[in-house]
Amino acid sequence: AVVSTQSTGRSESVVPENQKVSLCIALIELGCWLEADDLIQLLPPYSVPHSPQGRRAMFDLISWRIHQFYKSHVSKAVTVKPVKEIPNDPQVSSWDNLSDMVLTPLFRLGPYLSYSPILFTKILRLFNIFIKENKANICTLSLAGQIMTITSDVILPSLSMMNFNYNFTALIWEYMQHFPYHIRYRLYAKWKNVSYTKNPLLMVTKAETIHTSRYILKRLTKENVKPFGRQIGRVAHCNPAVIFDQILFQIQRYDNLILPIVNALKYLGLLSLDMLSYCIIEALSDPEKSKQKEEDTNISWWFQVLATFCGHIYKKYNIELSGLLQYIVNQLKANKSTDLLILKEVIQRMSGIEISEEVTESQLEAVCGGPVLLAEAGFFTPIRHTERSNQRLQESLGLNNIWLPLCILASQQRHSIVFGNDERHTKLTARLYDQCQDTFTQLGQFLTTNPTNNQSLKQLPSFEELSTMYHLHADSAFFLLRTKLGDQILSECGKKCSPDDPQPYVEASQKIISQLSDQVKLLYPPKVWDKISPRLFATFWSLSSPDIILPSDRYTSEIQRIEAAIKQVNDNEELAQRRKDKEIERHKDLISKLKEEHKTQETNHKLVIARLEAEKDVWFASTNSTKVDAIMQFLQVCIIQRSMFTASDAIYCAKFVELCHRMQASNFSTLIYFDRIFSDVSHIVTNCTDNEASRYGRFLCETLKGISRWHKDKSLYEKECGKSPGFVHIIRGDPSSDGAKKIEKYLDYENFRHVCCKWHFKLTKAMVFCFDSKDYSQIRNGLTVLNKILPEFPVVLNLAQALEKRIAKVKEEEKSVRPDLYALAMGYSAQLNSRRNTFIAEDKFHHVEKKTPDTTASRNNSPARKDKRADSVKRRDDTESEKKRRREDDLKKEGERKSAEKKVKPDVSPKTKANGVRERDSETDENRSKIRKK
Repeated sequence: AVVSTQSTGRSESVVPENQKVSLCIALIELGCWLEADDLIQLLPPYSVPHSPQGRRAMFDLISWRIHQFYKSHVSKAVTVKPVKEIPNDPQVSSWDNLSDMVLTPLFRLGPYLSYSPILFTKILRLFNIFIKENKANICTLSLAGQIMTITSDVILPSLSMMNFNYNFTALIWEYMQHFPYHIRYRLYAKWKNVSYTKNPLLMVTKAETIHTSRYILKRLTKENVKPFGRQIGRVAHCNPAVIFDQILFQIQRYDNLILPIVNALKYLGLLSLDMLSYCIIEALSDPEKSKQKEEDTNISWWFQVLATFCGHIYKKYNIELSGLLQYIVNQLKANKSTDLLILKEVIQRMSGIEISEEVTESQLEAVCGGPVLLAEAGFFTPIRHTERSNQRLQESLGLNNIWLPLCILASQQRHSIVFGNDERHTKLTARLYDQCQDTFTQLGQFLTTNPTNNQSLKQLPSFEELSTMYHLHADSAFFLLRTKLGDQILSECGKKCSPDDPQPYVEASQKIISQLSDQVKLLYPPKVWDKISPRLFATFWSLSSPDIILPSDRYTSEIQRIEAAIKQVNDNEELAQRRKDKEIERHKDLISKLKEEHKTQETNHKLVIARLEAEKDVWFASTNSTKVDAIMQFLQVCIIQRSMFTASDAIYCAKFVELCHRMQASNFSTLIYFDRIFSDVSHIVTNCTDNEASRYGRFLCETLKGISRWHKDKSLYEKECGKSPGFVHIIRGDPSSDGAKKIEKYLDYENFRHVCCKWHFKLTKAMVFCFDSKDYSQIRNGLTVLNKILPEFPVVLNLAQALEKRIAKVKEEEKSVRPDLYALAMGYSAQLNSRRNTFIAEDKFHHVEKKTPDTTASRNNSPARKDKRADSVKRRDDTESEKKRRREDDLKKEGERKSAEKKVKPDVSPKTKANGVRERDSETDENRSKIRKK
């Protein structure tokens, strides 16, 4: 209150006298801190520092105590001003007595330290000096723990009450960055959720910050990012938690604010960015919000938006990822697979690796190449635009080897999604499974395509440990181990391996595969290995697409594209010469890397082919099973599982079988393999998720492409299949003859065309079965498979017409019931109509015998037909004679009955006869009346 005094003509503050507070102030001014502290503890919190005189006395006390110690430790370039001397009060001489002499008064001062910026700066500098000197054992020192306490109770609340000044934030971060992230997050949690509720001044500060934040966010657009970004930075220097809560709240409501806000946060300090990471994790783990829509089968919108924001913010700014990665690991341990969406977005944005089912053919070819070709042509976003963020992500995953539990938990989560929750909707289960599978492959691809991660991959457990201890399935375990197995083979053979002398490489690979074969036997019962060899299983799963596919054309086209880019740079007159030289040098360096990688891939391809040639005769060499059993087992444990893992694995499966046929593997029947593939389509499609159906359709398309090559060209068929053991079929002799035996013959071209028509018919029948089932998954998966095999199927006109009828029926039935199926059906129908002019009649697809009258007559006059007709005539004659005999017997019995009645009947007179007639008439009338009554 201000009172005007007429006697003196001046105004002065009238402070209510509190004798206890005044006594404390007097004791502090005299240097009697222990006595004053005993009295302060009996008063309400912050009673003394709330008074200006009390604050000033405490500032003078602390400044005096640290004056000499501070002067001896700070740089000589820092000017240290003299402070008020307190004669009877001792000064700090070492770090040991800093706790009792300085930290305790600081704790009593609380957030009121903000009223003395000079003392605030001195304290922060002393903390920085101590932490830098003892950062190796920071978590074990008692003084470090006390510094953490002072930071959470004094330093951070005082920062909230100070004017916008980045220097204070930088000083705090200078020593806080040495704390582990979990300690920092604990300090942030107390600052955000506790400190603002204890002190009225902090409550007022929070309310003012919320008002300012809302004012800024209402006016922020992509056109005014710079001015409003500076305002966000000013507010976030002192009160980051308050403004970040408002930002995250607005983002969850309006996703179009993500990019403007990400660009506006470039004015934040490192402490504010670290606080943002904590606020994001806190928002993601909000227990009051559900990450899955209760009324729908989708992931909640707010969670999707926050995951996208995480990807953008962690890519653009240098924020520590350890806290977010550990949060994802903890969620996976709790069987909460939804949070894998965060990891997927972060990897996609920071590394450029994206998993999509809509990849082009050229991108799939690039996947079959090396890392350089994959980085240049395998993704929609060039990898070179993410080099810095890629490096930061590698360092974060390598810290404490957190990549290993992430890989194992993500793989285990796939099966937990399917079998862990029976109440979840089937559609949501399929989506979560696909998301988990995509994230796992994305993480594995990131680890294997970066050469710097090879040292980390060597720490992977063996296949036996992954399968038995961690319960990983073969597809996941081999996906992680392929790079390690390849390095083991190369290190085993040393520098001796070359295409001219592949024997050292073959021997080294056989040694590694033999060890691996003993481990894979534990996966299945012994009857499985009676049909196929464990070496086939180990070889099939240990190889990848670049090992058996050499995309030479893709390398050539990519080099030509880069050469055209060099020419375009030379022709650009607007670029400075220095910039031109830099771009041309980068392009030439890239061309040399591609050529060198092409040679390396070619060498590896030849070595792998030589290795397979040496192993092919033991793959199907079992004598305890037939060819059909061996093929069925091969499909079950190898082809079907891997064809649904990734899109490149689907191509790999088709090419591996093509390689088995070309190398003429012993006891491998290509004909039986194709027949079993197209016989079981409907059963496999029924159990697929959406992405699995897409990959399986890609596998069928690649299989049909190979069959179509042989079907169209007779000379090619005769060259590649005419004398191949894989196209041997069995002709059985006449069972009635004495010398009945099985005759093996090669399938000729015309019969192959008949078989192709049969396979197309089976495929059509399987799709029709899916559409007639009325089941959502079968219809959706059937349409997905048909979309993928559209370039190769349908070809025959009548089969295409049958599919069109079923598709039209699906569109009619699902239009108002299940719109997503209707949209899929409409899309496929449009694509099918666009290919109508490519359909051919059945007689052009294969030879069809036309039914002529002569053929029909000769067929009817055949001995078999005559015997059959005679038997039917005989049966018909027997039936007619039996009916005639029964009819004669009935007539004879009726005649005997009538003759017997005539003999027994008495002679009556006309009168009696008339009376009898009248009696019968009366009885008849009575009966009629009874019937009417009833």
